[in-house]
Amino acid sequence: MILEISSHGSVLKRQNDLFIVKNEDGKSEVPAEKVDAIITSANILISSQAIKLCIEKNIQLVVTDWAGRPVARLWVSTAGKSTELRRRQYANQDTVLGVQISIELVRTKLKRQKEFLQDLKNNRKVDVPEITRAIDIISDALLQIRKLQPDNRVKQSLLGLEGTSASAYFRAISSSLPSKWSFEHRSQYPALDGFNALLNYAYGIAYSDVEKIIILSGLDPNSGFYHADSYGKPTLSFDLMELVRPLIDRTVVSLFNKKMVSERWFEKNDDSSIFLKKDARLTLLTSYSEKNRKELEKITWRFCREIIERLTSGDKEA
Repeated sequence: MILEISSHGSVLKRQNDLFIVKNEDGKSEVPAEKVDAIITSANILISSQAIKLCIEKNIQLVVTDWAGRPVARLWVSTAGKSTELRRRQYANQDTVLGVQISIELVRTKLKRQKEFLQDLKNNRKVDVPEITRAIDIISDALLQIRKLQPDNRVKQSLLGLEGTSASAYFRAISSSLPSKWSFEHRSQYPALDGFNALLNYAYGIAYSDVEKIIILSGLDPNSGFYHADSYGKPTLSFDLMELVRPLIDRTVVSLFNKKMVSERWFEKNDDSSIFLKKDARLTLLTSYSEKNRKELEKITWRFCREIIERLTSGDKEA
């Protein structure tokens, strides 16, 4: 289990092989043997003995900021399973196994994008050509991915198929929105329209949760397989974000189609970029509910476990 402590002023202590959590609601006891990881946020007091128990039981201890972004992690000073796992992770960045992981990442993302578009299509009484066209383009990309052989040229092919699919996908999403919220293309930072401003912020929230799960799994978030390796960049976090983007897209599109979005949420800067006001951020945080977070964590955990199984199966390509 993951022991999450987020109440302001909570205290984490040790009593033999138990973690003792005290807060304004009372006291709880959790056997260390049942804990896989501990996540703390807000203002939490942790005793040195509780930290020592984490070390003894090889339990991950992650400290997050107010937004849930990991800012620190407890490392055990002796080599263990995580050390060997990461060695294999680094060794397989450019191997056949690494390419296979990249293929599965893109295939899964496109499959979920197609499912989302199919749901949009089924929920409309009138056919929207852009949605049908995007479904066809993504279906074709998925067929081409099935034919790919895992060699050094695959990543460029994947990037091309993903890019073509993304263009059609976001055109379809734009066509599904109320007309005043339609947009020309996907704009990241800075956002050039209300939809992209909300989507960028939602991706930022989700990114924190994805990176947190990667850290807890024992994998290194800075060593990816699909995104180009860059010093100091969390490329595995970028990789696994691809899996959950369609889930976040659903949440944001739903806000617009349910007419919950107000023009008062946005402010245009001098450079024509769009700034998201506090009301918009609060509504989005509410919409990014516990249900969405649990689904995101399930998707990310599942793929982390799949990566770990591949890395430790004994079939690793050198």
